[in-house]
Amino acid sequence: MYKQTPSGCGISLYTPGVIPEELREQFGNACELVCVQVPKVYDSCLLRLCLVGDCKEEDRSQGIVFDSDLRFRIDCSAEEIINPRVEGLVPDSFRVISKRPVSGDPDRKLITYTYALRILYDILFDDGTISEDNELILRRTETVGPLYCPESVAIIRETKIDQSGTIRYPKDADDEIIKLEIIARVLDAQVVKENCDTTCPDPYDAYETVCCVVFTVGIYNIIKCELEVQLVIPAFGFCPPPAPCERRPDRTPCEDFNEELPPEFFPPQLDDFITGPGIGF
Repeated sequence: MYKQTPSGCGISLYTPGVIPEELREQFGNACELVCVQVPKVYDSCLLRLCLVGDCKEEDRSQGIVFDSDLRFRIDCSAEEIINPRVEGLVPDSFRVISKRPVSGDPDRKLITYTYALRILYDILFDDGTISEDNELILRRTETVGPLYCPESVAIIRETKIDQSGTIRYPKDADDEIIKLEIIARVLDAQVVKENCDTTCPDPYDAYETVCCVVFTVGIYNIIKCELEVQLVIPAFGFCPPPAPCERRPDRTPCEDFNEELPPEFFPPQLDDFITGPGIGF
């Protein structure tokens, strides 16, 4: 039972403690009602982007966006880009730039934020040498919304004291209620040779043949608006201790090898993987 608010769900009329009789059937084996403080997601959205380094491929209606960071010059002795991968976010690069209220509804906001991805790649040159762990920083600024991001009514600050007795003072938590969850991967990376009499990045070398690396990167962004709230929930007791950690016995490599099954020495017969009606010899 709740005291109703305009949103339809508000403050619980049941205080933490023993579960009232009228709720026991509903909550089964729960032993009590407890009050927990958690970050509640008030609103969220998913932004999908396919970023390309070739401006001719851009089609914003299909979510294909040109980004100049994904195209840069490289020595023409480079044959191929191998093992391109997204290593993660650059530390401390995520930042909320603004939260702009929608006219007539101050709790719904357009969120503008910025972040930077660290991309690593290896280069295979025409002499067979490989240059490893080259770095590309992809910087992005996005705007999403409007999202329902109400301001906290209470001002919440906390001071933490670690086990050494060191006091960690609170900081302004305004931006912390905007959370970014991101999955990104390199979809393609190619070395492109082009003649500058048609597309020339350097006007002083009008007929120079240059080489560029062109990346394609797919990104999923989930932006969440969160606030710290207290909720009354049924509890089934404290979590039991976990199972004991397994200890790997000291073994020699030969002991592991001797317990392996022998490998298959020959490929399968052709008729072992051709199945279905109408197939026969």
